[in-house]
Amino acid sequence: MTVAAIEKKAKLITGMDGKPVEVILPYNIYKELLELERGMEIFKRKETQESIRRAKEDISKGRVKTFGTAKDAAKWLDK
Repeated sequence: MTVAAIEKKAKLITGMDGKPVEVILPYNIYKELLELERGMEIFKRKETQESIRRAKEDISKGRVKTFGTAKDAAKWLDK
């Protein structure tokens, strides 16, 4: 879902001063945002960032293996 779509569905609750203090979202959007946050928590972990750095290095140095299918990759892993 796009930011614009979320903003369109969101309902703002304002305080006495007219400033937003709460947001009401449809449940499915709330769940989607939770999943995105979980993903970001994993992405931000030090070990995840280190794995990404190592993977980029492997790719740049040609340390990769390509497969025609996922089945081929699974066979290779079972060796």
